[in-house]
Amino acid sequence: MFKKYRIDYLLFGGSAAFIVTLLTIVIWIAYSYSAQQMVQNTSYYQQGLLNELYNKVDIQMKSIEQISLTATRNTNLLDYVNVAENPYTNYKKRKEMESFLAQLAFSTPDIESVHFYVKQTLQFEPQGPVKFIEHDLIKEEDWYNPAIENNDFGWIGEHEIRTAQGEKQVISFVRKVYSAAGDYRGLLLLNIKASSIKKLIEGHNPAANRILLDSGGRLITMIGGGTMSQDQIKAYLENINGESGYMKTKAVSSGLTDSSEYLMVWAKHFNRDWTLIESTPWEEITGGSVRLAMVLLLAGGSAMLIALCFNLFFSRKFVKPIGLLLHEMSRNSVNVNKISLPKGYRNEFGALFAGYRKLIERIQELYASLEDQYRRQKEAEIKALQAMINPHFLYNTLDQLNWMAIAGGQEKMSRILELMGKMFRIGLSNGESVISIRDELLHMECYMEIQQIRLGEQFILRVDVPETIKDLSIPKLTLQPFIENAIMHGFHGKKEGLIEVCAEITKDAVVVFRITDNGIGLRNDWQEPKKRKTGGYGIRNVRERIDIYFGSSYGLELKSNTDGPGTTVLIRIPALNNKEEQGDAACGKL
Repeated sequence: MFKKYRIDYLLFGGSAAFIVTLLTIVIWIAYSYSAQQMVQNTSYYQQGLLNELYNKVDIQMKSIEQISLTATRNTNLLDYVNVAENPYTNYKKRKEMESFLAQLAFSTPDIESVHFYVKQTLQFEPQGPVKFIEHDLIKEEDWYNPAIENNDFGWIGEHEIRTAQGEKQVISFVRKVYSAAGDYRGLLLLNIKASSIKKLIEGHNPAANRILLDSGGRLITMIGGGTMSQDQIKAYLENINGESGYMKTKAVSSGLTDSSEYLMVWAKHFNRDWTLIESTPWEEITGGSVRLAMVLLLAGGSAMLIALCFNLFFSRKFVKPIGLLLHEMSRNSVNVNKISLPKGYRNEFGALFAGYRKLIERIQELYASLEDQYRRQKEAEIKALQAMINPHFLYNTLDQLNWMAIAGGQEKMSRILELMGKMFRIGLSNGESVISIRDELLHMECYMEIQQIRLGEQFILRVDVPETIKDLSIPKLTLQPFIENAIMHGFHGKKEGLIEVCAEITKDAVVVFRITDNGIGLRNDWQEPKKRKTGGYGIRNVRERIDIYFGSSYGLELKSNTDGPGTTVLIRIPALNNKEEQGDAACGKL
């Protein structure tokens, strides 16, 4: 019967005293029954959230440790720490090592910079993420402690470093570097952005008071108000017993020592290196409920004897669905797919149960989405690490072929291999799709020089591009396809030819390239793809990329020369000062 009627109809059916008594006693009994459940459920969900955040932190930290281990075993690093006496070899190895460490920093967004403490004084790029420091200066660092000398690796808590962009807060992982013979050569320091780790332990609650400790109880970082000393951290650790748990305590909170009570929840897994602690003032959890209960108790005491029978009946009816909901909330987890709540309620409790079911379904969908996102992220990271190997292998292979050609007296072949190395370097561009016009012109000139070696010096390339334009950006491999098209098709059957490349920037901030040759010109059917079974891929590729990047307002135009034989190509792109502007232009087009 109770399931069929609205609660407000039942309450307003009696006298004013009955209504007051009913509301007061029912809410008080509900509070008495659920107050402790509220604390337990709060601690339960806090503990579940801490365990989730703990796992994320552990995964991130282990990832940094693995990157550090991989770096110290890299051949560039090991070759350099076994320094040869040849100055050129030393310089080459140093540049390779600096490039490797810089790629390591750029490929991992959480890495702010890389510091390498070595016994030899080395030069480095001041604006880059890699810094070489004299090893004897390590003891002057604020974060230095004797434990670093006694261990091969370890974590350093949040501290401040000086960069080209100013002071930055970082958390560092330090690892000693040994040569292949086991001799100590230096100390590699990966500086992790403190904001990245704080964001992990922050979760969706920026106001939470949480601290992250390492296996030795040393502070790594914390969020919330105030700061904490090592003695205050020790007060926390004295209350922790075993792995994840919670308790009511009078320990420090927000860096201040007082006598207030707090709900302390911690996550500390077996055979892991971290301890994650969160403290919440006890009164924030139960304070409002206690004040409300006292007011309701005083208001209902005067009518308790009159409505005793009604109270016993209705209180049970109110408490039962709340107890069912609390019980379901206490047993809920990501792996529980079935919600054991009754479906016969057709009043507010029924709506509450239905809303809770939808909430749990949504949470499960979000967990599944996070797992899929994490899997795809790891796959992308693995592919990125694999891609880092390819350019190094390619450059080394071309270098070996070049030396073989020189040894065999093949000067032309040596020059071609050298030019190919430059073309590949520009073509790869560390995975970037936009490069400077200066590099694009160098790529085009390298290709033309290869063709001059192959076909003879009768084929000439003239370039007239102002210096102010060369520092702008352009999608890579935009100009070279037209030089190739002129040589392969425009100069087919000819013994000499001239290609002119010029550029200008209009008042509308548009860069216009003009590529002119004195070849045989365009065929009459060059725009009819059905009659052309081969060729034209490079032109189509450039045309489609410009359209995707910048839209239909830009593009290219091909036409035969009106004042003589040959072809003219006009390419229009916006004046881009950097690659970010190219991304903004593409987003604006979409």
